[in-house]
Amino acid sequence: MKRLFVATILAVCISTAVGAQTASFYDHIKQYNLVDVSTLGPGISVDLKYATTDNFVHRNMYGDFKTAYLHPDAAKSLKNALLRLRRIDKQFGFIIYDAARPVSVQRIMWNAVAGTPNQKYVARPHRGGPHNYGIAVDIGLTFRGKPVDMGTPFDTFSADAHITNERALVRNGRISERALRNRLLLRAVLTSNGFTTFSREWWHFTRYDMKYTRAHIRLLNF
Repeated sequence: MKRLFVATILAVCISTAVGAQTASFYDHIKQYNLVDVSTLGPGISVDLKYATTDNFVHRNMYGDFKTAYLHPDAAKSLKNALLRLRRIDKQFGFIIYDAARPVSVQRIMWNAVAGTPNQKYVARPHRGGPHNYGIAVDIGLTFRGKPVDMGTPFDTFSADAHITNERALVRNGRISERALRNRLLLRAVLTSNGFTTFSREWWHFTRYDMKYTRAHIRLLNF
């Protein structure tokens, strides 16, 4: 009976902590005039990986926070990219793995990789990276509602996820020709609508450079 009582109290404490974190995230997001990407049109699905344990930290850092938000400029560009993608084929869509990210979560990520070879994949939290301003999106393609082959899963910290030498990756059997075509399509529709790429991650796209971002856009400092 005593063990059951302790277990119950522990479960309540964990539930309360997660609920408080979630409420805090939503309360803060409201102050930044961000856009819920699920409202941009049909063809967008959301699978926030950092709201699960299926990520490089193996930890749910968002609690029950499941909504992907972007700065209005980034959201507008994403909507235009979606329209272009669906003009190519209405069966295509986007899946969002991460978008606006609080600095508190960035700090957890940084602490997990600081001093390791994977440090190069994560922005330092003290000034914030593009996700911490809501102007970056981690994104893949879907076809008929299901994620397509992109060569690697999201959050793969290896050269197979890099976009700098993909033909060699195909020649060496590291990724398929279809995966390369999917990556090229994703890049084409996003970069033609104002996004720029990140050489080490096929999934990462940024709307503005950091000089402009830090001068004109608020840091999600919570």
